[in-house]
Amino acid sequence: MTRVTLPYLWFWCFAAWALGGMHFFMHNPGGSGLYLPFNMTGWILVSLMIGLGLWQLTLNRAVVYSRFHLGCWLAFALLMVPLLYPGAEFADRALPRLAGLAGGLLFWFALLQCRFDEHGRWRLLYLLLAAVSLEALLGLVQYYLLEPGNPIGYNTKTNRPYGIFQQPNVMASFMATGLMLAWYLWLEDKRPVPVIRRVWLGAVLVATPLLLVVLQSRVGQLGGLVGVLLLLPLSWQHSRRHTFVLLGLVTLGMTLALVSMAWVEGVQRGAEVYNDAGMRKYYWQQSLALIGQHPWTGTGYGDFERQFMEFYASQRETQAGLPPMEPNLDHPHNELLFWGVEGGLLPVLAIAGIALAFVRLLCRVPWRQALALAALVWPIALHSQTEYPFYHSLAHWVTLLVLLYWIDQRLQSPREAAYGHRLLARFTALLIPALVVPFMATGLQTAKVITQYERSGGKDPALLLEASNPMAWLTRLEFNSMSLQLAIATAQQDSDALQTYLDWGREFVRHTPRISIYHNMVLALQQLDRPEEAQRLLQQARTYYPGAEQLSEDTMSQAMLSVDSRRSAGAQPGA
Repeated sequence: MTRVTLPYLWFWCFAAWALGGMHFFMHNPGGSGLYLPFNMTGWILVSLMIGLGLWQLTLNRAVVYSRFHLGCWLAFALLMVPLLYPGAEFADRALPRLAGLAGGLLFWFALLQCRFDEHGRWRLLYLLLAAVSLEALLGLVQYYLLEPGNPIGYNTKTNRPYGIFQQPNVMASFMATGLMLAWYLWLEDKRPVPVIRRVWLGAVLVATPLLLVVLQSRVGQLGGLVGVLLLLPLSWQHSRRHTFVLLGLVTLGMTLALVSMAWVEGVQRGAEVYNDAGMRKYYWQQSLALIGQHPWTGTGYGDFERQFMEFYASQRETQAGLPPMEPNLDHPHNELLFWGVEGGLLPVLAIAGIALAFVRLLCRVPWRQALALAALVWPIALHSQTEYPFYHSLAHWVTLLVLLYWIDQRLQSPREAAYGHRLLARFTALLIPALVVPFMATGLQTAKVITQYERSGGKDPALLLEASNPMAWLTRLEFNSMSLQLAIATAQQDSDALQTYLDWGREFVRHTPRISIYHNMVLALQQLDRPEEAQRLLQQARTYYPGAEQLSEDTMSQAMLSVDSRRSAGAQPGA
């Protein structure tokens, strides 16, 4: 192969992701990470791009790198240190997100090896804009055209379009990023611009603010508003006339949205939503307090959910007005605090160091240009401090990495170092796709059968045996399998099987406390005629989740009566 072949293949793999892979739809029960099928198809293509980039390294016989990218690797090394802290009992549960970080940095490294010229780098931005455009089109179809009972299960009554992401806020930050991209490309791409491209940019500048308004997402709207303010100084310097045109297009989109909301059915969020941070403010306050208790080592990687739940429950006993915590809280809705709670101050300093390095990089150019470049990454960066978009959407992670690469390449020339270990690089180039592609492909099959099982109400247990990759959906498969075992044990009054479920449940809630697991364990103890233990466990669960309907007096009384009646019936002769 010639030196230009692999970069072209890399580019077309990226195009396949931007135009197809990230928009892949398959029914699923929701969640984040690999529980969302479009993330699995995305990793398939990302792994291929990593392999192509590493192979290109051996053809270049040199490593292409930048100081900023090396700084990101240094930060990643610091993020790995808490794995070695004493007491990190559940550190293995943090490995998937660390693998996602490493995969992203390898993707960036592979992109560097392709040595795209300025024209090629502009094309990467247009591919990102194409990805946004397709999601915007899907969002418009969802909002205006879909009817109840549609094939993708979109809720037309709520009618907050989420594109492929299945979560309105994630959709909103992606739309805000598209708005920044379209505005910036209008200003900065000095190459001859065909009319069709200008029309495309204008359409995005109308569609994205339209969706930001109808989505009613605070983080998306704040990302879009502040991003536009960051772009205005450069825009005004370039052309006042164009600035008014761009503002006019954005205003047109917002006006169309406001008119649409008057006649299109959907949830209308009141103005008070914009003045209230909701439960986030309590999570942030308590996360800071928890970091204060464990500043050096944190609570341990992989142990946020249990540690935060217990800490929050204890704080409610001493702090009046602290509302009950939401169930299944596995993230404090702030990425910096998440790493700080689990890993202490070292991960916080590592992430803050990268942010400062980025600011220092921007200082290489005049302030107007620096603000415009910061606007490109602002919506996603902001969203990471109010929720967890990178866990929900690989598209956000890849988009951020491409934008960082683009800004880095625009502001400083890459460096090269001779590289002679061709065998190692080529082996790695083949190994990564060879591991990732089958894992993700079989993960999609597993996702399909588990979704079918759950949607059938668990009527076909044989579906669970068809899962070809249990590791991809391990927690969900484990939960379904043990719930099935509990149902069988309850029906057959199998004491050993009930005890097995109890042992599993007690271990499971140590790292993933779930209301349904507590509920089932209480019933299992009741079935085993251990009412005192059942009441103690129920009281503990209610301390953690006060007001939970599944743990209420009525719900538990009815469930326990049902258990008692089955046990009594089973004690009768011949029963």
